[in-house]
Amino acid sequence: MRVVWISDTFEQLNGIAIYIKRTVPLLRKYVDIRLITGRVNEHYKFPVSSLPHVPVPLLRDYDIIIPTFRKIDADIMHVHTGYTLGLYSSLLGSKKVVTTHLHPYHLLEGIFGHRQPKFLQKLAWKYVISFFNRFDVVVCQTNATKEMFRERGLKARAEIVPNGMDISESIENIKPTVNFKEKYNIKGEFAFFLGRIDASKRISWIIEVAKKLPDREFFIVGKGTLEKKIPKLENIHFYNYLGHEDKIAAFYEAAMLLMPSKVETEGIVAQEAMLFKKPVLISNNEVLREVVGKGGIVCNSIEELAENTEFLFENKKHREEIGEKALDEVKKRDINKSVEKLVKIYESLL
Repeated sequence: MRVVWISDTFEQLNGIAIYIKRTVPLLRKYVDIRLITGRVNEHYKFPVSSLPHVPVPLLRDYDIIIPTFRKIDADIMHVHTGYTLGLYSSLLGSKKVVTTHLHPYHLLEGIFGHRQPKFLQKLAWKYVISFFNRFDVVVCQTNATKEMFRERGLKARAEIVPNGMDISESIENIKPTVNFKEKYNIKGEFAFFLGRIDASKRISWIIEVAKKLPDREFFIVGKGTLEKKIPKLENIHFYNYLGHEDKIAAFYEAAMLLMPSKVETEGIVAQEAMLFKKPVLISNNEVLREVVGKGGIVCNSIEELAENTEFLFENKKHREEIGEKALDEVKKRDINKSVEKLVKIYESLL
């Protein structure tokens, strides 16, 4: 079986890229697979085809890909983005699968942040639903994701397949090689945020919590449209990027992960933290509630996020109890089982 994956955003710091890099090597055990994308600067352990591309004005981490093919030589085409390359691919005649990485909120936040005009939100939803309905199968990462899109008009066949985590990379099997606190001059316990510095991640909540808790340390990592909004406070450590070993050390040493996102389609970072037995403080988001389960605390406001952050700093025993539950929850989302489900979906289309 020949399978081609399609992504507009492969070599970028986002969850889709992480997911592709983790999953494609595992799929190669079952199918003949390659990736078609734009920018390719590194070497990968699977075939990757690079198409012509130009940087997006003012957002040079992102590319506009220029499709140059009329058809794809494959039995199955699996699309992961809904921009120029993904949109073009959705119009081709192959058997097609799409994963719901795309949310209408993400289409507008780069320009409007959280103040998105309602008429544009409606247009964005219309585009996303019409895009998904062009596929034979729509892969949703959670039940909540599936219901969200069904309510908005998704008619295509929908299957639930978690992006999945490599359970072998949990705290039970991996230890850090970096003294994280010493390297980054952190004096005590710290709360961790890792993700895009954009409106959908509610980075403003974390900034306000840091202001409310001046005696606690916060470590924020990411890039995005709101980077300049990160204040230079003594208790905030802000970096654009962490290397792999430093990221492992950060998860290992962190007291908790803060993830008050407004919008998520699954939440890979939450699951990474859960692998390291870290409690995840989330917003009242149906997707995150399903993924995190008993491995975190739901916060309905900035005030609740601040209260629960301080509570976990003060109560190490309770923090560890939630951390144990977090590992149990994430073990339900084994990437190997997800790969097997994808293969069965592909086979059902032949």
